[in-house]
Amino acid sequence: MHTRRAILPDVEQLHHIIHGYSEVGTLLPRSLAELCENVRDFIVVEDEGRIVGCGALHLYGRHLTEIRSIAVLPEYKGKGAGRLLVEGLLQEAEHHHVSCVCLFTRIPEFFAHFGFRVARREELPDKIYKDCVNCPKLHACDEIAMVRGELPKFAILEQGFKEGLVNFRHQ
Repeated sequence: MHTRRAILPDVEQLHHIIHGYSEVGTLLPRSLAELCENVRDFIVVEDEGRIVGCGALHLYGRHLTEIRSIAVLPEYKGKGAGRLLVEGLLQEAEHHHVSCVCLFTRIPEFFAHFGFRVARREELPDKIYKDCVNCPKLHACDEIAMVRGELPKFAILEQGFKEGLVNFRHQ
């Protein structure tokens, strides 16, 4: 097995893999259009020419990046595909000199092996206002925020969004 950057012809397979997890609520759904727009964020794991997993790295700025949409085909769970994805995405974050990598997960023990630690969602305002505000589980989130590296000391949001975050924190 090996990783490589995703390309547009991979999008249907990415959609298939992610959809399997979004159907059961493990991952946020990603439309084909969204995957096409963001294909440059993705890497894939291949086994003998077959895509068996995918993951993305979303850059917010040098202060923060997020690992998202990590998924492997069920028959590849426990075989190292997820590890290859996380290691590849962490290398990409290092390439961009990002000081903090975050993710939201229901399996924190897996990511702890890579040096991630639990964080409060409020410590990641760029993530909250990019994605979480549109999530139906915003006020009943069942995912654990985790970070690796130095927590951001600032956000790149507009002031109005920052003021909204204060209100969000106190709800």
